[in-house]
Amino acid sequence: MRYVKDFASHDEQLEILEKRGLKITDKAAAKRILSRENYYALIDGYKDPFLEHDERINPYGLEQYQAGTEFSHLYALHSFDRKLRLLLLSELLKFEKNIKSKVAYRFSEKFREAGSFLGAGNYSPDSRHHHERDRIISTLGNLIKSHKKRDKVRYPAIREFYDKHKDVPLWVLVNFLSLGQITHFYAVIDEELREQIASDFAEEYSEENASICLKASDLDAILRIVFPYRNKSAHEEVLYRFHLSHPVELGSVESMLKMKKGSLSGATVFSVICLLQLVLAKGEYAVFSKKVESLVKELEESVQKSAFAKIMKDAGFDVSGSKSC
Repeated sequence: MRYVKDFASHDEQLEILEKRGLKITDKAAAKRILSRENYYALIDGYKDPFLEHDERINPYGLEQYQAGTEFSHLYALHSFDRKLRLLLLSELLKFEKNIKSKVAYRFSEKFREAGSFLGAGNYSPDSRHHHERDRIISTLGNLIKSHKKRDKVRYPAIREFYDKHKDVPLWVLVNFLSLGQITHFYAVIDEELREQIASDFAEEYSEENASICLKASDLDAILRIVFPYRNKSAHEEVLYRFHLSHPVELGSVESMLKMKKGSLSGATVFSVICLLQLVLAKGEYAVFSKKVESLVKELEESVQKSAFAKIMKDAGFDVSGSKSC
């Protein structure tokens, strides 16, 4: 028989933490936090920057907290990460709406016949994209078919539009696709359309900032990074130290933003924050950036210097100085 880890009450959990060197100045408040947030999510999710990894102090590699670490320090990081998730999600949803709008507009402009998005010939001729193309066409077709039925429907807005117009155009359907699906859609349309959409983003940015030239491959790279962060942000997972398992080539984008080569390729939180300036309105990005800086400053004032440096490094920020793009 397989046994799970023994249950521990909140009092016992706090006792375990104290034995590992964590200071708990207000046990009643700590118990309330554990009751709301869950021991695993809070402690296992955010303990690493506060653990003692110096072999001279902790030669056996035991789970031991650095001297002076308090329960409130872990909770401060947890709170920082939650606020960062919500802040990032808000801006990522704006980008998601933006690319959906541009993709639907440019595709519908080129292929004006009703249901043109269901025709395989209106996509990239590259055979490497045919499998994903067929999946996208099937998804769009099923969205329409499911709302022709008289039974309960998933998206009443599609049913309402269909009942009124006897057709559902792409600019309606894209609103019901996930960011992953619209990313795949963008990947399988023809190259001319892909470049036009990338150019639309570049033109918007250039109207408010320095002139840039964004290529389809650059937008592909941005989407490759943004997509997993959008999902992480929406599902209460640890965000600050997340990064993609493989670097993403962003040399041309780094050059456009006048950033050091390799500064964005790690696909860290810092990378996403910087990349958003290319796809958001200048004013929106300025407000977003100030909020991020405020969050970082609040965290810096709430945890030890060594832990803060580790957190910033994990998030991809320049620990030697600048904390902004």
